[in-house]
Amino acid sequence: MSALTAADFSAFLVEAHGRKPFPWQQRLVERVLTDGRWPDVLDVPTGLGKTTMIDIAVFVAAAGIECARRRLFFVVDRRLVVDEAYEHATALAASLAGPKGPISASVAQALRPKDDDGPALQVTRMRGGVTWSWRWLERPDRYAVVVGTVDQIGSRLLFRGYQVGQHLRPIDAALTGTDSLIVIDEAHLAEPLIKTIRSAFTADRPQVAVGPQPTLITMSATTPAHQGQQVHRADTDEQNEIARERLAASRRLHLLQPEVTKKNAGAVMATTMATWAKTLAGDAQSGRVIAVICNTVGRARAVHTLLQGGDADVELLIGRSRPIDREYLLKRCYPRMKVGRTRAAGRPLIVCATQTVEVGANIDADHLVTESASLAALIQRLGRVNRLGKLTRADAVVVHDASVGVDDPVYGPARQATWQWLSTLTAPLTSDQLGDGLDVSPLALRALLEPVESVVRQGMREPLPYMPVLFDHVLDAWVRTSPIPHPDPPIAPYLHGIDRGSPDVAVVWRSGLAHGDPQAWPSAVAQLPPSTEEAVEISLHAVRRWLAKEDNTEPVSDVEGTPQDEELPPSRSWQLDQVVRYRGKDDATLITPAEIRPGDLIVVPCEQGGCDEYGWNPASISPVLDVADLAYRGGRPVTRLGPVIVEAADRESPAIGQALRDLIDRTRADLADDTPPAVSVYRKELQRIIDLLPVEDLKSPLPLARNLRALTRCTVTFVDKAPYVALLTIKGGAWVGDTDAWGSSVAGSGKKMPLLVHERAVAKRAEEFAVNLGLGPVLVNSVRVAALWHDEGKRDPRFQAMLHGRPPRVLRRGTQRQLLAKSGLNPADRAAYRRAKLISGYPDGMRHEALSARIARLHLKTGSHDVDPDLVIHLVAAHHGRSRPLLPPVTDPAPETVHIDGSSATLDTGETLDWDAPRRFAALNQRYGRWGLALLESIVRLADIWCSEREEEGTA
Repeated sequence: MSALTAADFSAFLVEAHGRKPFPWQQRLVERVLTDGRWPDVLDVPTGLGKTTMIDIAVFVAAAGIECARRRLFFVVDRRLVVDEAYEHATALAASLAGPKGPISASVAQALRPKDDDGPALQVTRMRGGVTWSWRWLERPDRYAVVVGTVDQIGSRLLFRGYQVGQHLRPIDAALTGTDSLIVIDEAHLAEPLIKTIRSAFTADRPQVAVGPQPTLITMSATTPAHQGQQVHRADTDEQNEIARERLAASRRLHLLQPEVTKKNAGAVMATTMATWAKTLAGDAQSGRVIAVICNTVGRARAVHTLLQGGDADVELLIGRSRPIDREYLLKRCYPRMKVGRTRAAGRPLIVCATQTVEVGANIDADHLVTESASLAALIQRLGRVNRLGKLTRADAVVVHDASVGVDDPVYGPARQATWQWLSTLTAPLTSDQLGDGLDVSPLALRALLEPVESVVRQGMREPLPYMPVLFDHVLDAWVRTSPIPHPDPPIAPYLHGIDRGSPDVAVVWRSGLAHGDPQAWPSAVAQLPPSTEEAVEISLHAVRRWLAKEDNTEPVSDVEGTPQDEELPPSRSWQLDQVVRYRGKDDATLITPAEIRPGDLIVVPCEQGGCDEYGWNPASISPVLDVADLAYRGGRPVTRLGPVIVEAADRESPAIGQALRDLIDRTRADLADDTPPAVSVYRKELQRIIDLLPVEDLKSPLPLARNLRALTRCTVTFVDKAPYVALLTIKGGAWVGDTDAWGSSVAGSGKKMPLLVHERAVAKRAEEFAVNLGLGPVLVNSVRVAALWHDEGKRDPRFQAMLHGRPPRVLRRGTQRQLLAKSGLNPADRAAYRRAKLISGYPDGMRHEALSARIARLHLKTGSHDVDPDLVIHLVAAHHGRSRPLLPPVTDPAPETVHIDGSSATLDTGETLDWDAPRRFAALNQRYGRWGLALLESIVRLADIWCSEREEEGTA
């Protein structure tokens, strides 16, 4: 087929999602393909499909014009309970995997890199928490859609990814800060991030470009564009029948101000909102859906509690919840409230929620009860009611807490200003009967706002925080990721502004810690690394107050970066003296609550309480369910056969719970007889367990069923740590990484890999990545040569002894053994690694990259290569994320002599530190840019991991 044109976009959307574009969407494609640039601002009312921006970005990328970008980052400032953008992107990726027509087939073909049998479009969701699926993009040349928050995407961009391992941060920064289209939804709440992005890339002016810089687009229907910015609006969409129906959707707004005092405001507000929710819900068979939206988690919980036991079903949606729990919650309630559902008689549903439903949730409520808020927040909340315009009338009751004025903890003076403006348009209710109310359909709201002076409109917006200036020396400090400089400039002020609260802490609950020795907690946690799916993101201040068991009634919202006191609680008597801070398999440490820092991931005992099925609940003292076995971990789940998985299974299916009990009992009995079952037994048993589920449950399986289905391809590791009997994993690949000696020296299934074979495979794959990314010949050659020499340091006899699992003296006196890059040991058996390392004599903390870089320097002196020598040496030294700018200083107590392949030269291993590295690192950052250099590193690193996991073999 010929090149894609704007005229093809309508067919593309029909093939992908079964609908035609709205006029603004089609005009945006035409505009970008004609002008060759993106608009700065997208001004589109809620309900008109802003998530289609994902399809537009992907289509433009497939068209191949210069302003297209390889990765789209869709940024929101809310903690979402329903991520419609992610679901939309996932559906698009599925349609490209199995195209339903010629246009989508052409798009998929244009996107898929050569020799890549993976997806044409990779989709991921960034949340807080360390996860085994840390490699959110397998290939740097793959097209991707990433959705996430200001904190998660912003911190990665600035080389300080929250809950990202220190040595993985350059990869995240490279993939975020090059060849990316960053779209920020509800941009009025993300001004500091917007300013930071613009400042960072104005300051980063490389001498040699390595991929295009990011393009920034802001989306907001309530924020005026700055002078000189190009704005794209939905000006003509009223002419479209479907759009007109949504823009004119009936919504009648009513104001209510109950009499309150500072002392009773919490109780009165909750009671008032609950009463109106019941009134609007109607009788026991109305089938209505009522949305109750509160400004804080505490108030949403209070209303939810008051509504229990009535004629309506009641659910609670808060953004501060574990993704795994969220899946179970949404499975039972989301179909009843989503857009496009069939309305029918039956029990009404009342959904109590926070700001988590303002963005991303395609909810279509019949009526709304909401706290007063800023203008932008109210507009978003109104957009969740009568979303498609199918109802003849939908009412929205706005309840105002008059005990709080301009010092509102969430919205500041904007809440009071918005209430006063609305009060000039309609009088507050004086009885329990609703009148005509104020027409607030999208078209009516636009008309109401047009005559409002800009200063008044500005007052109804959340006040902008003070935003610090981003200087070059701050960027230069952040780019130093190993070792991190001290002091290290904090990034929070550059994401949210000064005095806007600390970034969140990710909290994970684990069983088996409360009654054990705390000194053993880090190793227990490292055996099953925490994943993003089992973490809740909580503000640092709230976590400290919870661990101190102090009053935790301070308002906590689901908006990022709201003002908050960061001081330690007045009490220093901690209810829980120690927690585990997890930063990677080799970096799990015990710390006190006072030592918790912004962006940390901490692990606490389940018995500590603090979380229930709905999410964060600091008042709860009930044990929390350990959900580690339900985490999908990027398609490589791990299950501990023991009581925890049985408890989780009983919640989903008692039949599965009993079947797992039987499997555990059988394993214990067989182990007692020294006859452990074969792997095939577990695979067959897991398939039998899956067969217990109804077919409809497997079409969109919940976490447990999904994991068991994946584990039908499992490997089994028997463990002797009660109460567990075995560990079920997928091919051991969950442990393959590149930041420690073990993960970098095992193949996906534990297969031995010769050194030269592996190096050639990585060189070939890295060259392919570089060519697909459009790099010039010198950079392609530099990447290929660095990849070819990256593991030369493994020629150290002690490293070879570790890989062979034999003492060095045995290797020396035996026949000449083949040099290995990857051992034949089981990747999941870290005890085997510890034994192999102990008998090898390889010094603790020593990095093979140091010797690899010295060998590369020697090769560069003796050969002729069309490369940047400094770049090659740096890429070799930094291929596991160190040497930015220095490798760790390690003394080799017994240096070895290493013979260099293809030459008579030898090197002594005693020289472990290159003092020229900082000079070289600074020069390369200037030459290729901070993010460009990180991208060149990432090409080599991701090629190395790709080949290791797939056991690719290279030839001479």
